[in-house]
Amino acid sequence: MSASSTALAFSTDVVKSFKPSKLLNYHKDRKQITSIDFDDTGAYCITSAEDESIQLYDAKLGKHSKSIQSKKYGASLVRFTHHATNCIYASTKEDDTIRYLSLHDNKYIRYFKGHKATVDALEVSPLNDVFLSASSDNSIRLWDLRSSTCQGFMRTVAPSFLAFDPTAVLFSIGSEVASEVALYDVRNFDKQPFSTFKIPRSSRPGPPAAWDKIEFSNTGKLILIGTDGDTHYLLDSFTGELKAKLVGHTSFTNANRNADGSPRKRATGHISFTADGRFVFAGSPDKKIFIWDTSRIDSLPDNDLSLHPIKILDSQAPTSLLAFNPSFMLLATADVALTFWLPEMKPE
Repeated sequence: MSASSTALAFSTDVVKSFKPSKLLNYHKDRKQITSIDFDDTGAYCITSAEDESIQLYDAKLGKHSKSIQSKKYGASLVRFTHHATNCIYASTKEDDTIRYLSLHDNKYIRYFKGHKATVDALEVSPLNDVFLSASSDNSIRLWDLRSSTCQGFMRTVAPSFLAFDPTAVLFSIGSEVASEVALYDVRNFDKQPFSTFKIPRSSRPGPPAAWDKIEFSNTGKLILIGTDGDTHYLLDSFTGELKAKLVGHTSFTNANRNADGSPRKRATGHISFTADGRFVFAGSPDKKIFIWDTSRIDSLPDNDLSLHPIKILDSQAPTSLLAFNPSFMLLATADVALTFWLPEMKPE
């Protein structure tokens, strides 16, 4: 396996040709993988799972590199910092501390304490050492990797979803309960949001679906709201206008239980933009990957903003997590094992 640089373009033909390339099964006892992340260079991939371990992979070679056990505290929401040998992650037992770990020597660099319940979301700024956390204790906290002291605190209603825009100046908080996205200036964390966008009720027929993720496109112009239902949403990040409803996929609404019937822990997103922001990929419980082309949204009629997939790929397993490598033409999907995907058609 060898990933190609994304100095190339994601064309329609290229994204339609993605195929599973490498299956990596290093989490024990078929436990659910709860997060995937790539480092800034795209050279490394990292996962956490319910087996209370963190697994590190060489993304370019498609090989497992290292296993880190976190039996005492559990592990979820693992995120690389801007040093590929360091990561942060949320504890799942004992306490609700966020841990800053050196992957090189498996030693903790710092602890971030303050949350009083499970940390549900963790996002690192794309450009600096700031990161955000959201918790079931109905709070959001702003941190700096260089200090264990909380830099900012905000009350909210859980669950909250977090995303930084590409400039790292803005961040968004998605509220599933209020069905809205609020935009904040990082420099004025304690101020009111400068924009708040409601997801119109008319675009959500039937019972509201649980949210799964929010994400900015690489240009910062679009905000993606992923759900476990039959519709995902694309918003204009400047006006809040609903640009498209992504439909035509299989929902997770009835697939959120493990094989033994126990509830599955909420994962960190089965949907994502490609690195260039043009396409959206989403996983499903029925071994399919759905692809939408956002370049088509401006041609949608005002009375029907439904955007249908341009391609449905066959997967070897259900996909509850999905992430794109930021630097290489590589897709990662996961459920109880990690799969790397590569395009069969070579980019121009």
